[in-house]
Order: sequence, then structure tokens, then C-alpha cells
Amino acid sequence: MKTAKPSPAMASGAYTVKSLVKALNILEVLAEDGESAPTLTQISRLLHLHISTVHRLLANLVHQGFAEEAPSPGGYQLSYRVLRMGLRVLDGLDFRRVAQPLLRQLNEQTKETVHLAILQEGRAISIEKFDSPQPVGLDARLGGVMPLHCTGVGKTLLAYQGEEFLNQIAHSPGLERFTMHTLTNLAQLRKELEHIREHGYAVDHEEAVEGLRCVAGPVFDHQGSVVAAFSVAGPATRMTVSRIADLTRLVRETSQQISYRMGFRSGAHSTATSGSDSR
Repeated sequence: MKTAKPSPAMASGAYTVKSLVKALNILEVLAEDGESAPTLTQISRLLHLHISTVHRLLANLVHQGFAEEAPSPGGYQLSYRVLRMGLRVLDGLDFRRVAQPLLRQLNEQTKETVHLAILQEGRAISIEKFDSPQPVGLDARLGGVMPLHCTGVGKTLLAYQGEEFLNQIAHSPGLERFTMHTLTNLAQLRKELEHIREHGYAVDHEEAVEGLRCVAGPVFDHQGSVVAAFSVAGPATRMTVSRIADLTRLVRETSQQISYRMGFRSGAHSTATSGSDSR
């Protein structure tokens, strides 16, 4: 994914407002720890800030409507004002609007959880989801953060980044092991990413969560850049090896349809034309 380079002034920190940066870091902690509603003490420890500084900044964030006290004693959480801002960002993503009807169709066809993710700060972030109607499904949430090296959408996004980016991910945060199936060897991961580029899809065989499998595909824009990835995910009891072969075809077709509507023409990449290999 292409990102704008900061101006020399911003890169050098010429316009950095320290109190603003600290306040934004607090919001980031609340966003990352949204379920547990961290306390002043916990935020202070995480950010290595004096508790009085955290209290002062949080008081301002609450007063301005960006944070609020949580139901749990002493905890804080993001407010609905932040939610509205986030939704405005999502509404501005053209590919999300283009992908929605096709992903909903994929969800109805497979009866499994389908979600859409983008690459942000070295991780995959879920920005859209369609839940499975079946009793046992994937408990995915919007805004959920997923590692790149061991999830379907993560590996798909990672496959279309440069070698320098891959090396950065491999060393920081590193190829953490989540299950016995997680790829933690860079050479093996590199081979997996080559397979994804060649065949136009990725498979997560219980690499991030035991008992969970998924098939993922890329979303190309009109310039041939991968702007997002989507996946069909479900329990391994339903996502059998034979079924994954069928899902691979559906995922590839959906990838082609979304990308075509985004202005992408398959002649520019082998991923849209190469044969299926469901391994």
C-alpha cells in the first residue's frame, strides 16, 4: 500500500507538540485496549508518563468528548465521537463501498464469516465484516488487529509489499509463534508469499488460532496496487481441505470482480490469471 512521505519539517519533529502527542498516545491505548477499559495507573505504566500528566490529559479528552469514563471502576474508554470520526474515514474508502455487495454475496454463498482488512502500521486492521449465520462462527470485530505473517488477510497484504518491508516485519515485531502451524522461518514465509502472488490467494491453516482456517484474496486498485484483502473464515471442522479447494475458486472470483470494478485489468498481474492450487 502506498503511503505519503512526511515533509522534512514533520519528519524532523519541527512542529511536534509534546502534550498533543501524549494525548494522542492515550487515545491509541484506549483504542488498543478497548475491551478492558484501562485505568489511569495502567495508562501511566504503558506510556511511561507520570500519573498526574495522564490525569490532566484524560480530563481534557473527556471534556472535549473524545474519551469517557467506563462502567468498570476507574476505567476509561473512547467515546462515540471517536466512533463517528472513524466511520467518516471508512465511508471515504471507495474500495470498501465497491467491495461491500460482493463480500455480502460471498458471505451468503459460503455461510461463513467474511471480513475486509487494510494494512496499517505493520498490521492488518479489519474494516468490514459479515458474520456467519451458523451457530459456530468467527468472533471477529471491526477495528480488530491481526498479525501479517500468520493470517489470511495479513499474508495477502504482506505478499505485495517490498522486500525491505518484509524484513522489517520479520525483525520487528518479529515472526511470533501463535500455534504449532505458525510460520516463524523467514525463508518459509517468503516462499509462502511467492505462492500467494503466483496464485492470487492465501490460506491460513490454523496458523493464528487453533481450529480456525480461512482463505483470503487481494483487492487491486486501478494502478495494480493492493489496497485491501478479504477472507472467508470458519472453524476447521467446516473448513476442510476439500472445502477450501471450493472456497479458493470463490475467493479468486470475488477478488477479480472487486478489482475489476476498481479499474484493475488482470493483464498487469499474474495473480488474476494463474491457475488454482489449493494445497
